[in-house]
Amino acid sequence: MPDSLIWCLTLFELTVIVGATIVVLAFILFFLALAKAASSKLLSPPRLKRSWTPKDLGHEFENVSLKVRNGLLLKGWFIDKGSASTVLAIHGYTASKWEEYMKLAINILAKNGFNIAAFDFRAHGESEGVITTLGVEEVEDYREIISWLKSEKKDRAKKIGVIGYSMGGAVTIMLAAKDARVNAVVADSPYINILTSGKRWIMRLKGALRTSLLIAYPLIVKFSASKAGIRVEDLTMYKYAGKIKIPFMIIAGSKDDLVPLSEIKKFFEGVKESNPVAELWVTEGGHVQSIKNYPKEYEEKLINFFRKYLR
Repeated sequence: MPDSLIWCLTLFELTVIVGATIVVLAFILFFLALAKAASSKLLSPPRLKRSWTPKDLGHEFENVSLKVRNGLLLKGWFIDKGSASTVLAIHGYTASKWEEYMKLAINILAKNGFNIAAFDFRAHGESEGVITTLGVEEVEDYREIISWLKSEKKDRAKKIGVIGYSMGGAVTIMLAAKDARVNAVVADSPYINILTSGKRWIMRLKGALRTSLLIAYPLIVKFSASKAGIRVEDLTMYKYAGKIKIPFMIIAGSKDDLVPLSEIKKFFEGVKESNPVAELWVTEGGHVQSIKNYPKEYEEKLINFFRKYLR
């Protein structure tokens, strides 16, 4: 074979190798950049702020600013109905105390005589903070809120109940497992395995963006955990199931596109193994939709539960 032909073939092979290398590097760089951007957006969600207050529902309230660990200022409402029991109402990821299901829950509890404390998570609503930790630090924030209630509202917080939605439901589960001052809890549509629910959140999207984010998902998880300083295993609710010894109710929707019903049932069975006062209510609703779709039954179940265990 002539030297010129060999040289041409070698040059062609080198060109192919270089071209393939450039494509691979571009592919890697693209998904690294996508994962970092998605991680930043995940940890700093848009803030939901609206103008209504509990007074619009007919309930007098107090604006509260509470400094917690890391020096962050959390903003919330305290509604005093003259009861010795206070229920913490905890919103979900990307939401705030102004979320529609919070409005419904606050009104249900207040009109039935319960005091209510509703705060915005860190990095949500009016509260300070740059990033969310998806439940890890938020649990500790709520333990400080409970300390504030026991100190500043002690005649109104002799018993503490909690109702949480979505990520707030997961925080509720962790509170029930960690804080002996909590007397009864309700978790509505809590994530059980945050990795599963995160992937299902992506599945709500369409087209190339969904495909790209699914490919980048392991990197998104890694970057998010590192930036937030958390361990993903701490946000897997199965590890807390056997530690919940207080009255507990979990509400789930069979059409929930973020939390598989199979995970809810598996978690609930773990709770029931050591907790005889645990209840599961499954509706045909979607994610945190039961309070809207079944208002009468929801109010009856919620109020009967808290009246039984908080009074």
